[in-house]
Amino acid sequence: MSTPTAYRARNENEVDDGVDWFRLCALGGLAVMTATWVAVLYDLTITLGGSIPLLLLVTGSIALAAVLSRLISERVAALLTVGLLVVSYGSYILSTPNGLELLVQAWDKIIADSISLLTGLTILRLREAQLWVLGFAPAPAFFSWYLAFRRRYVLSAVVGGLAFLVLVLTGDAATAFSGGWLQRGMLFGATLGGIAMIGFGELERHGGSVLQADVLVVLFTLMLIGSAIQLPFTGTALRLVDGGPTTVEGSLTSSPGETTIQGTIELSPEVRFTVTADDPEYWRVGVYDRFTGGSWLRTGQAQAYSGQLESPPGETETVSQLVRMHARTNVMPAANQPVRVEGQVREYTQVTSHGSFQSTVTFQPNDTYRVISEVPEAEEQTLRNAGTDYPPAVRQVYLADDKQPDFSNQFESRTQEIVDEAGAENPYETAVAIENWLEENREYSLEVDRPSGNVAESFLFEMEQGYCVYYATTMTMMLRAQDIPARYVVGYTSGQQVDENQWVVRGLDSHAWVEAYFPDVGWVRFDPTPGGPRSDAEVERIEDARQGGDSQVDVGGSEDAPLTTTTAIPTNRLTDNGTDPNRTFRDPDLPGVGSDNLGGGVNGTGATPGATVGDTDGGDGPDGFTPEQQRYAAFALVAMVGLAAGAHRAGATRAVHRAAKLRWQGTRREPDTDVERAVERLELMLQRRYSPRQPSESPSQYVQRLSVSGVDRRADRVVELHEKAVYGPGVSREEADEAIELVDAMVRSNTPILRRFAG
Repeated sequence: MSTPTAYRARNENEVDDGVDWFRLCALGGLAVMTATWVAVLYDLTITLGGSIPLLLLVTGSIALAAVLSRLISERVAALLTVGLLVVSYGSYILSTPNGLELLVQAWDKIIADSISLLTGLTILRLREAQLWVLGFAPAPAFFSWYLAFRRRYVLSAVVGGLAFLVLVLTGDAATAFSGGWLQRGMLFGATLGGIAMIGFGELERHGGSVLQADVLVVLFTLMLIGSAIQLPFTGTALRLVDGGPTTVEGSLTSSPGETTIQGTIELSPEVRFTVTADDPEYWRVGVYDRFTGGSWLRTGQAQAYSGQLESPPGETETVSQLVRMHARTNVMPAANQPVRVEGQVREYTQVTSHGSFQSTVTFQPNDTYRVISEVPEAEEQTLRNAGTDYPPAVRQVYLADDKQPDFSNQFESRTQEIVDEAGAENPYETAVAIENWLEENREYSLEVDRPSGNVAESFLFEMEQGYCVYYATTMTMMLRAQDIPARYVVGYTSGQQVDENQWVVRGLDSHAWVEAYFPDVGWVRFDPTPGGPRSDAEVERIEDARQGGDSQVDVGGSEDAPLTTTTAIPTNRLTDNGTDPNRTFRDPDLPGVGSDNLGGGVNGTGATPGATVGDTDGGDGPDGFTPEQQRYAAFALVAMVGLAAGAHRAGATRAVHRAAKLRWQGTRREPDTDVERAVERLELMLQRRYSPRQPSESPSQYVQRLSVSGVDRRADRVVELHEKAVYGPGVSREEADEAIELVDAMVRSNTPILRRFAG
């Protein structure tokens, strides 16, 4: 038999050697879907390492799926997939500090971390991120392809879609493919792959009938509309201060675990907090260890504060700081190294994996807290003699290959040239040489174009100017290229001194600098950003804000205090005597309000407030329609086509057709033809209320069989006229009209709404 209804659909569990075009297209769709989530993982391995092992694992998993699809049942394959996930996740947990204890006793923490991962905690913030990536890939690759080889296309799409969804929820899909249209293209590709697999798979299973093409139309419509929608979990990141996203400060404090390097930035003159302390310091907010090439991330999870922290290993000076907030914020600025927090705020304090404090609640204006810091205090000679015997934990976190992307040989060679030219003979002299070179060979500017590639390499080789983020990033990576543990630090400079022991800190004091580790000393601050031009820009911004009447620029005493302040400097420069302590202060005659902000332009465009970005009216398109109106019209058209195809697929079009055929006779034709049409309408009504007519039954026999069920006796007259029209001499116009009127009356009496209008 050749009719579509007689075609034998393939068994979903059947595996054979034949591959037709529809099946080939279905598998091609899965290949596209797999490529989308593997591409995200591959992008992560560019930073973490392990790109080749990742590709080998995915390829091997697909090959294994092809073989086992012929040998094992779906239940066994599902158990094997679960086993892969359990082994992979267990291996990851065991590789972390105290992993065995977590695995045995702290399931609540494991579950909490898993939830955090699915609510925006990027994979790059995991300590053993490379192991997580390599452990994640095999299971979805194997099971999705196993199901596809078994012709379970819908389930295969679900598995592949879940793999991609995990990476979307962690935020890594957006990070890997930054840019609105590129992200939508990524979503479009993943959806296209799933749709192609399901659609072509349906066509293959149903013999390729064109009647099944509505599946593709419906799914393609959903894909187009879905790819144009901004997903709810790709919205604005958590912001920890009131500073807007256009400032450097807003960028650095927009997320507790990540800071993205921006282009052109602006300065916020508004007061954030005041500090009462004996000495000015850099008020540290966050420490980051993993560099992706365009952003910094903090790996590890914060823990609840449970008591005084360990002090640095060397000599320190105790610095007590009373911080009073003047804006809403979650950050807890403190000098390096904070060891104790006092007061009620203790119960809301967390300690990051790098020893900084952060709050679990939002500070309000006039909230205060006291924090005690042990600031490393070492002479230059002590730093020169510190050596390179770094603790294993420090080396693992700050020098591991998975903490930065692969750098070119030229980057390492140029760094070595700079160090050799300075005659540096130890890590301290190396750090000072790099710090001096950056400060002297790059100009300070807030207006820069963010490079598309690795920011550190671009700043070293291509760029001529930048601001603190670029200086600190490049120095951190140059130190690591010299095998010196270094980390990227953000926070605020000391601010404007308004009293003997009080400093006013504004948004424009936000800053980025470097900390390098020295054995038996601890983390020592270096700041390669030139201070003079930075201070000039900040003073000018404050004065402009005052003239504009900004009420948030000053607090008590700051308006009358000089803006040329005493601010802390990072470390000593190499001097002839080499005996000054590491903690010294800037020349009081140098202006030092702070530093640049830590953010980008408006929405990443680099524009400042008041600047016009493009034509806000959008302009008219063809026929007087704006581009926005054209887009709406296009999507409306796509939606209408998809709705129609969906209605057809769901049987709605057939239902509407039957309803219309039942209730309307149509244009009058030949009497015999009209009677046959009336009988067809009668059959539709009877089969909806009773049962369908059997193929062997005539209309007369059908009505007779239903008579025992109480069928309307008017039906007898209709089938009588039908037999006369088909098998007899034919019917007259009056008899045909009679048959039509009888059927109309029966339809009305069997349709509740129409019955009300029956005469």
